Amino acid sequence: MKNKITLINTISSILLQFVTIISGFIVPKLLLETFGSEVNGLVSSLTQFLKYMDLFEGGLSSVILASLYKPLREKDNEKTSSIISATNKFYKKLSLLFVVYTLILAIVYPIIVKSDFSFGYISSLTLILSINLFCQYCFSITWRTLLRADKKVYYISFVQIAVIILNTLGVAIGIKICPNIHIIKIVTSIIYLLQPILFNLYVKKHYDIDKNSKPDNNALAQRWDGFGINIAAFMHNNTDVVILSLLSDLKNVSIYSVYYLVTSGLKSLITSISAGIQPTLGHVYSGQDKIKLKETFELYELIIYCSTFFLFIVGGLCITPFVQLYTKGITDTNYFQPVLGWMMILAEFMFCIREPYVNMAYCANKFKEISKYAYIEAILNVIISVVLVIKFGIVGVAFGTLVSMTYRTIAHIFFLKKNILYRSVKTAIKNFMIFCIPSVILIILSNLLFKFDNIGIMEWTIFAVKNAVLAIIVYGMTIMLFYGNQIKKIIRMIKK
Repeated sequence: MKNKITLINTISSILLQFVTIISGFIVPKLLLETFGSEVNGLVSSLTQFLKYMDLFEGGLSSVILASLYKPLREKDNEKTSSIISATNKFYKKLSLLFVVYTLILAIVYPIIVKSDFSFGYISSLTLILSINLFCQYCFSITWRTLLRADKKVYYISFVQIAVIILNTLGVAIGIKICPNIHIIKIVTSIIYLLQPILFNLYVKKHYDIDKNSKPDNNALAQRWDGFGINIAAFMHNNTDVVILSLLSDLKNVSIYSVYYLVTSGLKSLITSISAGIQPTLGHVYSGQDKIKLKETFELYELIIYCSTFFLFIVGGLCITPFVQLYTKGITDTNYFQPVLGWMMILAEFMFCIREPYVNMAYCANKFKEISKYAYIEAILNVIISVVLVIKFGIVGVAFGTLVSMTYRTIAHIFFLKKNILYRSVKTAIKNFMIFCIPSVILIILSNLLFKFDNIGIMEWTIFAVKNAVLAIIVYGMTIMLFYGNQIKKIIRMIKK
């Protein structure tokens, strides 16, 4: 049953990301065609600034996840209720702070950002975009965290899939009926209110949570250590757009956001696979079985390596041709940026390849110990991006992200060796090199065998399929040669 739940969680998470990616391509495309690059850049920029509130959240959800594994495993309702009570109290305070932050942003942002839009236009759009985030903080995050910790990732995924589909339909219909960006975003906010409602109903029906339980503030004790980790995560997701907004212009923000549609989509597929496995890893760790933990981690590591190398190398080969196709007919700025494409692919690749190492530390509740790596990553990202954006523009910003991601990946590999699994660093290096060599061969073969000349949906699809098939052959041979026994274990687990 444990294997079955892990598989269901993983499949549902992957399905969610496929729906998210498809919607993520459709909605910005509709906005680009209807409102132009500057409006698309404005929406992307405002969304990133609003997400600065994630800094105040301080990575609490990861800390709460680690705290909930044991009481849920032991069916300790009293302990679970006290942790949930403390979490609810924190997020209610945070929602009030978010209101203040949004009002300040609605006044300041229109003044500091270069734009042809009026103060009222930008300010009102800021308030509209904030509705969804406010509802998440006030009514949704606590219950979503509880469900994740209890390996109910599948329910979260199915709810989000339904909401995303409804939102995509709402945007498409809204543009046809009333092509006004403010009205479109109001419709989006209303649709996303379904999420907290459904999460609350599910928890009320399936859990015996005492909402009046005395808050267990000890469960939140490491939130300040989680704060540093959250800063790094926030910087990774938002620094580039914010720096471009302040030191460049909204058209460059639009270029970056279009390429980011692809890289974030690939990243979300990897993190969805990881999200399906992480609760299982957490429960295994809480059971104190070191042999089982090591075996579970190594299978987790192999799954992430296989999927990350496959998706990101094929993605790197196809990203610029895709953006050319995606922005065909849009001539208000230059979207042909192949160097930017590869730089962003590599940055997100380094983020994903470290998933097993980072999540193992989270499951072990080592937030205090690893927070320093997160702080250094954030500082590196900001400094390098700001310095290089002046001379190299968008590419300089992407390079800053790549360097900071690489640093933290290496740091976590060493931390795992010294503090949790006590596994030799050479093991991670060996695994990395085993996949790097066929990746170089794949890129060389692709450039020799396949050419992308005509910009059309069919031509790009054929080009992408050829690269994917070649990647399956190259990586398949590599996996069977070096990881035959592990693959057999994974197959046996799925069959069970």
